[in-house]
Amino acid sequence: MSVAFIRPNPPRLSELAAELREIEDRRMFSNFGPVNSAFEQDMIDQVFSGVGHAMTACNATIGLILAIQQAIGDRPTTTRYALMPSFTFAAAAQAALWCGLTPLFCDIDPATWAACPRDEERLLSEYGDKIAVVVPYATFGFDIDLTRYERLMAQHKVPVVVDAAASLGTVSSDGRGFGTGFSGTIVYSMHATKAFSTGEAGIVYSGDQARIDELRQMCNFGFGEARAATMPGLNGKLSEVGALLCQQQLKRFDGTMLRRSQIMARYREAFPELTFQPRRLGRQAHQFGVGLLPEGFGPRRSEFQAALTAAGIGNAAYFSPHVAQQRYFANHAIFGELPVTNDVASRVISLPMFDTMTDAELEEVVTVVRRELTALIETQSAITQWPWASMAAD
Repeated sequence: MSVAFIRPNPPRLSELAAELREIEDRRMFSNFGPVNSAFEQDMIDQVFSGVGHAMTACNATIGLILAIQQAIGDRPTTTRYALMPSFTFAAAAQAALWCGLTPLFCDIDPATWAACPRDEERLLSEYGDKIAVVVPYATFGFDIDLTRYERLMAQHKVPVVVDAAASLGTVSSDGRGFGTGFSGTIVYSMHATKAFSTGEAGIVYSGDQARIDELRQMCNFGFGEARAATMPGLNGKLSEVGALLCQQQLKRFDGTMLRRSQIMARYREAFPELTFQPRRLGRQAHQFGVGLLPEGFGPRRSEFQAALTAAGIGNAAYFSPHVAQQRYFANHAIFGELPVTNDVASRVISLPMFDTMTDAELEEVVTVVRRELTALIETQSAITQWPWASMAAD
């Protein structure tokens, strides 16, 4: 049996003929129309416990660009930095560059794989007001500590824009959706490959209504007055058809999250040799099953992946190479050694996960990964016991 790595499952437009006809009959297809407005309110009510404000965007990368630009104000005329981890997707670094900033990469925490607090503080002290914005990543939907970023904003007088691309569905320990009430800005993705899968969309959230009001104007060409730009802007609006897909996905999302949680729990149980992110009291949204191979196994990950692929099991290695290892960013960013990032990126392995994954498919993945992981460990053990292996190490 072959099992795909991911199998996107957004709502089917073919089953929404009546809703599509209503959009056609209204003849309003964009510009924060009634379907979009209803979805934004539903998100606030159902995900964020009625707290805060939200704005859709055509995708999360545009949302990040808008959020960073709104946070920093005028485009910098001298070199300024966006502090972020390198263990993330390229979108965050690209968004910073589009806003005229240079990415400044910090190392990550070895347990959570999110930005290392000590390294963030070190760089904030070293670079001072040259850091225009901090862009932490809620790694793979992990519930990072946003109270610390509230303190950081107050202490260092620097704005924070959280890249929470994979976090829709994460529930914090207080029982509310991740990010609820945060006074900075948080950007979530609803790309086809995410847990909250619609096709291509994003949503920007903040506890600060004035921030979202300004972002909405920026998202509509910067029109702060009728047909007149009063601030930086672009066209980042989500269509009414896109909003309809979002609305439908929200209706079925509890079932989606339950299934993904079950799959991840099975992976944790089946593979004690892998290192996973720590469990939180709430719930983590999972885009795919992510773990680390044992220490020292990084050089053999490609062999392990090839064996899974040959057996019909889809797999990947998010995020490897990490952003600082990618050629473009190596020449357009600032960073030091990043030892933890390098280690985690060398050992990370991403296993299949999708809403419609059957128990038979899940057990096929477990069987094959169990077999190939055991073979990998046995081979590695034999290699390290060879007499010349220790001499080579010396």
